[in-house]
Amino acid sequence: MKKLKLKALELGARELLSREQLRTILGGDGSDEGGSTPCSNSPTTACIGKAVGSRCCWQIDREVNIGRCLPVGALSCIDA
Repeated sequence: MKKLKLKALELGARELLSREQLRTILGGDGSDEGGSTPCSNSPTTACIGKAVGSRCCWQIDREVNIGRCLPVGALSCIDA
């Protein structure tokens, strides 16, 4: 497998993600202990306490689904 040279990418400041954005994508609490995933175990519970259009995720086994909370019957996380 080939190693990537990240310094060679010359990313501009607009293209970098903040630490908080990375936590949202990768999950975890910022510690080196692995953290926990913020994803729920069902599309309905993923949207509890969230507004319509909010980002959400849910997982079954190791498959993670990412979407938005949309009113389909009850407010549910729909794959985006």
